[in-house]
Amino acid sequence: MDLALINANVITMRPDQPKAEAVAVKDGRILKVGTTQQIKQLIDKTTDIRDLHGKTVVPGLIDTHIHVADFGRCLMWLDLTAANSIPELQKMLKQKAQETQAGKWIIGQGWNEKRLKRLPTTADLDIAAPVNPVILYRETAMICVTNTAAQKLAGVTDQTQTPPGGSIDKNSQGELTGVFRDTAATLIWQAVPEPTIEDLTDATQLALQKIVEAGLTSIHWLVLSPVELDIIQKLSNQNKIVIRVNVVVPENLLEKAQKLQTSDPSMLRFGGVTINVDGYLDSKEAALIEPYSDDPNNTGKLLCGGEALVGSVRRVLEAELQPIIVAMGDRAIDEALKVIEETSHVGVRFRIEQAAILNKRLVERLKKQRVVVSIQPKMISTEFTVWSAQQRLGERARWLHPLKSLVNAGVKVAGGSDCPMEPLNPFLGMQEAVFRQAFPEQSLSALDALRMYTLDAAYSTGEECVKGSIEEEKLADLTVLASNPEMVAPNMIKDIKVNAVVVGGKIIGDDL
Repeated sequence: MDLALINANVITMRPDQPKAEAVAVKDGRILKVGTTQQIKQLIDKTTDIRDLHGKTVVPGLIDTHIHVADFGRCLMWLDLTAANSIPELQKMLKQKAQETQAGKWIIGQGWNEKRLKRLPTTADLDIAAPVNPVILYRETAMICVTNTAAQKLAGVTDQTQTPPGGSIDKNSQGELTGVFRDTAATLIWQAVPEPTIEDLTDATQLALQKIVEAGLTSIHWLVLSPVELDIIQKLSNQNKIVIRVNVVVPENLLEKAQKLQTSDPSMLRFGGVTINVDGYLDSKEAALIEPYSDDPNNTGKLLCGGEALVGSVRRVLEAELQPIIVAMGDRAIDEALKVIEETSHVGVRFRIEQAAILNKRLVERLKKQRVVVSIQPKMISTEFTVWSAQQRLGERARWLHPLKSLVNAGVKVAGGSDCPMEPLNPFLGMQEAVFRQAFPEQSLSALDALRMYTLDAAYSTGEECVKGSIEEEKLADLTVLASNPEMVAPNMIKDIKVNAVVVGGKIIGDDL
């Protein structure tokens, strides 16, 4: 036997054996789950014995929605989460400018107008960094503030037309304040030069390290650009991918992704293709059956439906991959389900990504078709607090991410982060599901929340037979925690400390 974890609180996610005391590992697989005494009987001279003194062991956590390369980019940025006032933000920006070559872009993330007491402005940034173009993103949501140098390089002026789904803040004189929202943020971002592939590879490797530290053993890497596939291949060739990666690409990258090569498909696999049916709720482009409550002439935007959606799904199925249909609004989800209901393809598990606005009938159809719903729970509070979901949706807001209704109906719900748009921390996602403020009747138990990041996440890719629970012959992917998610206060789940992760029987980030 290679590894023995004893005197632990093991949450197996198995209904027939929900708890245990110890786990034995051999050749990358779970050999035995049972009492400490039972596992001790299997120990030999080669066994690495870890007495956990009551620490909690859960199945290796899985994030079903993460943009790894973009997360890596963010790690290269100025971190503004500690700024509690405009002067503090200016001090941090000034220090960064002093360390940065004149004319080179400064990118930051993490400010929040509630901490700062107001929105930052172009004038604030110009004082701290007059010679560097600056773009600073809010801690959540697509909002950025920019300085004069950035606006000049992007060619943005007071007369610049606002793109659909976005807004540009102006003062009473019609002048730019520097704040760009939603799709308008891309007006500035398009002027930011791409980092070199070497810099981006290094940043991506750092992102993978942070992902491990967060307690994750598997991720679904949602690729956005061709260069990311080159980075994935490079890291794989160098054996620098230490967690299990399921690569998910948009339709336009399907052919390139099919050329990915790996010596170990259990560590790196190309599994799915995203198909976007509608836009986002925050920009009022999620496709709704009835108009937005605060915009009676707007029912959102259907990007792909009918025969076009059928064709896209067919192409993905012909490639023997999983169709991951991105649909937020009830009309978009209905459109997706029509195609799923008409499609017969044995062996493929359909998944609807970011399914947000549901109703009782849609939930019943999801269950009947065994469709997996993949969500990012942190988005729930963002949509209610930042995007005023109740104002936009009216009575329908009670059906915005109705997790309890989905779970009670037997729909499998997989959890992810949408990092870096939302924080990576999987325990924050679990806390959002458990300690929900808006429509708390849709809150989950801690165990159901954990299932979203373990067994149901594994089910979402048809891998529930090899991971997602702690049982004999499954992959030895485990996460060791300092606290039991079922025992800590609901509003403290996010603070649970990760002591170590085990991937294929190998301990990573050892703090045992």
